[in-house]
Amino acid sequence: MVVFAAVNVLAEEAEDPIIITVPDTTIVKQSFTIETQGITISTTNGSIYPAEHSYNNFGRDCIICYAGASISFSASQDIKGLAINGNTKKNFSATCDHGTIDYLSDAYEDAEGEPVLTISDIDAQSVTIACVNQLRCFSIEVYFTQNPGGTQGEVMDTVRFTAVRAEAADYSDNEEYSTEGHYSYWLSLTPEAGYPQVWLDMYAAVKGDLSGEYSLYNYNVGDYTYVQLSESEMDYEYAYDQEFTITKNGDNYHVEGYIIADNDVQYEFVFDGPIAIVGAEAIDNITSPETNSQKILRDGQLIIRRGNNEYTAQGAQL
Repeated sequence: MVVFAAVNVLAEEAEDPIIITVPDTTIVKQSFTIETQGITISTTNGSIYPAEHSYNNFGRDCIICYAGASISFSASQDIKGLAINGNTKKNFSATCDHGTIDYLSDAYEDAEGEPVLTISDIDAQSVTIACVNQLRCFSIEVYFTQNPGGTQGEVMDTVRFTAVRAEAADYSDNEEYSTEGHYSYWLSLTPEAGYPQVWLDMYAAVKGDLSGEYSLYNYNVGDYTYVQLSESEMDYEYAYDQEFTITKNGDNYHVEGYIIADNDVQYEFVFDGPIAIVGAEAIDNITSPETNSQKILRDGQLIIRRGNNEYTAQGAQL
């Protein structure tokens, strides 16, 4: 367990509420305790990421409490209320041991709010939140004489589709991209309408078997996940977050998950059926329906080919 102490200001001497910002430290997926401004924060499994950290997808400093873990807030006097400005994972739910909890949640989308979660009438020196799903805290407001206001925020726009075709380019034998237990594949999922088409940059644990749970937090996805929005080769958005699960049953796979693209749209997808795995040298044969555009991963760079011309993902012709 990591213990991190910041400069303390006694809660009794501070204005109501005390506003706790994320401390200037990095902690990755473990239990920890931090102390700041007379408030002790501890979690059974969490992370602290500054905004610029490579695993931070929110552009803001954040404290994360992971699914199935708990986060506690304690002071030397009774706490009346608590408000968390942050983000909740889709289908978020949580309980608390003191007071009345309220939070933003959606069955299909992540939710963000200021606040995204509140607890009122705590009337105890500590309160613990048990999170069924992941909670991300950008800042915390601790009240001693009054309750916080209600939750305020919105959920992310979401596009959902069922893929009718799945193909994976196999880079498992390429030592530049793959290591033992970390085999590179590039999986495309295409709906009946052709678009949006999702390309997943993934690393399987077992060569030749795409099964697994994939996310940034599992360190098994790469930087080349994106969504192609139309037949125009320049109409695409990179993903800044992704989470998906692949299970295998005989010769068929079930793929389910989401990516969040740079246009701040969440693309949710599901696929059931066989996945054609082709060698990296055959990637040119993977084409989108109703277009002759082709996507190529060459020397770690995404290349888009149309006809006899090749372009970088930024649109520059090679």
